Amino acid sequence: MHITHWWPFSLSPRLEKSFTDIKNRLTFEDVLLNTRQNTLIISRLAEVMAHHIPEIIERDGLPYLCHIMNGWGNVIYNEREMIDELLPFIHRNESDAPFILQCEPEGDFHPWQTFAYVVMAGVSPDKEIAGTGITIKELARNSRHINIKKDQGQELGHLLYALSYIDPDTNTAPFVIENVAYNLQELMEKAVHAHKFGTFEVCRKVHLTEGLCTISANVPEFAHYKPVAEVFLNGQLDILFLLCIAMEEAKNALENNVRPSDDSLLREVRNELKIADFLENNAFYIGHLAELAALATKAGYKIRREHINALNLAVNTLNEIIPRYLPYLFFEDCFLHFGHYRRGVSLLEAVNGVANGDPSANIDLAAYTANLDTLTPFRTNPAASGALSAIEKAVFKLSSPVNHERERFNTVLEHYIQHARHSLEPRGRFKHFRRIGPPSWPRSFHYEFLDYGDKIGLEIHIESDTVKAMTTAVEHMTARVQALFSEQPVEWDPLWYKNKGRLRILFNDQYPEPQIAEAMEQLISETFDAFDPIASHLRIAQ
Repeated sequence: MHITHWWPFSLSPRLEKSFTDIKNRLTFEDVLLNTRQNTLIISRLAEVMAHHIPEIIERDGLPYLCHIMNGWGNVIYNEREMIDELLPFIHRNESDAPFILQCEPEGDFHPWQTFAYVVMAGVSPDKEIAGTGITIKELARNSRHINIKKDQGQELGHLLYALSYIDPDTNTAPFVIENVAYNLQELMEKAVHAHKFGTFEVCRKVHLTEGLCTISANVPEFAHYKPVAEVFLNGQLDILFLLCIAMEEAKNALENNVRPSDDSLLREVRNELKIADFLENNAFYIGHLAELAALATKAGYKIRREHINALNLAVNTLNEIIPRYLPYLFFEDCFLHFGHYRRGVSLLEAVNGVANGDPSANIDLAAYTANLDTLTPFRTNPAASGALSAIEKAVFKLSSPVNHERERFNTVLEHYIQHARHSLEPRGRFKHFRRIGPPSWPRSFHYEFLDYGDKIGLEIHIESDTVKAMTTAVEHMTARVQALFSEQPVEWDPLWYKNKGRLRILFNDQYPEPQIAEAMEQLISETFDAFDPIASHLRIAQ
């Protein structure tokens, strides 16, 4: 595919003029990175993570864990490396080979997202996980079933990036998408086509650019893709000029104490970028592009001078603004936005050095890694955001904290925890549900407390194709559970999670909390011995 230009926007005359003006300005005006302020922000974001990491880990999801690694590296926390936290998400197939589910609730969100962020953290693909002998390379070689649609080539960025380090061979084993095997050449064509013609989405498209740039540099047989990848790279980095407009307009509004009007240039550029007024969205976008520039530099691409200047300007300006708002962030919900930012800006000094011809400059992917055990934690407090002025709140919004558990739901959980058997404690930290299941069971088969707002469900869930063997076993248990809870509605729901099924018992809000907790104990006691021999020995075929 011959491509000479890529640009995803159609700008108004006013915004087009502002874009052209700032691009021309930054082509000739050198902007130096404020390394002192940048280092302070990098350090402060590590201190914030040191306080909030327990809540993030308790959310019990692989995307949360891999985004910790993306923004803070293979961190040390409680004297453990973060990569060891991946262990509960490792499954074994029918050949007993370990793998991670792709695009499934109990695995990766994007294909190979975990592998990409591990590699981006400077961790060797041969790194052993938690003393098991299992390595990232082994997991990746077995994680070839990609649960996306065949026309979703925009999802392939993480995969191509990680593969270029883990298995940079055009003859690598095929990937299976919708039961069709695709070799690497076919994936490359899908990715290029999706970048040119697919929908514009910041996260997927930037990672797609990273993947195409890196694999075309690391795999000699794909070197002919480098000109196309470079076109995509320069188009992505041109977006920095729009972000610089947004940053300068926001800074001017704060300095002049002016509320942005609905027809202001700031509102227009934010609408075009689809970032709304949220501070974390600005950090997310700038961070992604800083990360892209660093990874492309490491792959041997030359970043244009105007793009270096734009990066420095955007980061310098945002770094001045972040300290106003950082104490009031609901960090658990926006940590991944600031993680991308921290990762990107931590490499920016080296990007500048390479661009300036400094022979000692080096893109060290592991250099940003934090040892959280050695830091003084910094706790953010969203409840104190009243300290922000009306103008500050008008220029940047902060995400509101999600509601905490209903008091009634939390009371049920507290009663259950008092008597829960070892390995059957509730896991996760979501306001409306908690999963329960021993480590020997696949994670997508579990008991669950689920709060409906006016009822609380005690449920048994089957939540992936990989554990569909449990569907019949759970359905056959319905009559037995109904006999146990003769006064409560017991329902077998065959449509749950793409027709995998669930069994549930609903308790209304007049039912005492201690008795609901006791009912979960009874449900587990009645059914566990029937499920455990199947679930504990289930090998998950892909």
